[in-house]
Amino acid sequence: MKFYFTLFNLFCFGILYTSSLAQNPSVEEININKEIPGSTYKFSFVHISDLHIGEGIADYGTPGFYNDTMPTSDSSNPAIRLQKAVDWINAHELDKNIKFVLISGDLTGSAEKSEFEMCKKILDNLNMPYVPVIGNHDIWPYIKYQVEAPYAYGDSVMNEVFESRYNANKLFFTNWDDGERLTRTFNPETGLEHYLQNFSFEYDGFIFYGLDFNPRYHVNKAEPGIGPEAQLMDWTNGTFRWLSNKLATNPNKKNKNVFFFSHHPATDNLLFVLSGFVFDFDEYNKLITMLTPYKPNLALWLAGHIHIDYDYLLTNGIMRVRGIAANKDATNGKFEIINVYAAPETTTAIIQKSNPTLHIFPNPNNGKFSVSAEVFSPKSTLRLYDVVGNLIFEKPIQSYLSKEEQYTFDFSSLPKGSYLLNISDAKLTYSEHLVLQ
Repeated sequence: MKFYFTLFNLFCFGILYTSSLAQNPSVEEININKEIPGSTYKFSFVHISDLHIGEGIADYGTPGFYNDTMPTSDSSNPAIRLQKAVDWINAHELDKNIKFVLISGDLTGSAEKSEFEMCKKILDNLNMPYVPVIGNHDIWPYIKYQVEAPYAYGDSVMNEVFESRYNANKLFFTNWDDGERLTRTFNPETGLEHYLQNFSFEYDGFIFYGLDFNPRYHVNKAEPGIGPEAQLMDWTNGTFRWLSNKLATNPNKKNKNVFFFSHHPATDNLLFVLSGFVFDFDEYNKLITMLTPYKPNLALWLAGHIHIDYDYLLTNGIMRVRGIAANKDATNGKFEIINVYAAPETTTAIIQKSNPTLHIFPNPNNGKFSVSAEVFSPKSTLRLYDVVGNLIFEKPIQSYLSKEEQYTFDFSSLPKGSYLLNISDAKLTYSEHLVLQ
């Protein structure tokens, strides 16, 4: 998937929604699974992002402190626009059948405790439950150019301020799992422990995973806090491994009933990658490989961060990614309503086998390698993708059967680098990161 950031492309790929901008407030309404034959409407919820409470105010709350108390009032644009969004959502709770609200990060401008407190105060005016996840602006508390916290502990502040909200959510949602929110996880990059904000819950047969891809290391320049990039955190108890384990073991996966919501989106958009706003290509490919077997289960990934509307499919159509522009940038608030439809169960559900993983051996290699034959149907097709998701080769896998136990491949003519090898039939898909040296 390639994107070139021209105005024409933005319109073609649905990244700008001029119709919504004409509304007051700016509200987009989308349907999930409705196009699947036999689907039935279940409920609706709101997605909002990038609130940035405290932005534009040099020192929010108690003067001179970032671990402080909120001011008695706030007449700045972020606070006013959040309250306008809350008012509209409350007014349309019944006619839109809104059951809850998801907030995909950047609740604050600079992770001051006072900013979190004001954010919660405004959100508590909602008539329905709300679920926030953490964004990069919420990670490292500071008063810009004055004083900065000694390390990234905004996750601890968020746990403290929103404790009552999360406790209330446990009574509203089904199978609430605090995941790693309340467990200190060692980060080998910082040498410190952090509360990674990874958790899950269910509602009316749908599974929601709140995900934390925010680094905890300091930005590499003369600025406070962390940078905008995303990080898989592929280490013991890191976000990538936590999600991988949960997807593998959750018994309630059904056809298109799994949602993700996080601050950062997954994308191979070259502009976003080179700008350092998202995962690098290697991490993106690793994520795609992990998610591919769950394609029948995955419905929608909600995110923010980039401050524009965007809507696209991940590589191989694994799942739809839907991002939203910042609420704080819209005069009367900016958010979207997600209308959820339940898809009927089909035969494309994941079928577990004794060896359900594609194993390339050796890997890395010089272009010559083998994979075990026992995993694949003779009707499978092999596809090879480059690092930006372009399909560069496609052929029936039966052509490569060298003997009963394995398929043998020779891609030594390709340039050295990273690729994604995908083998799939009508029911199953296996993918693996391939490195040619």
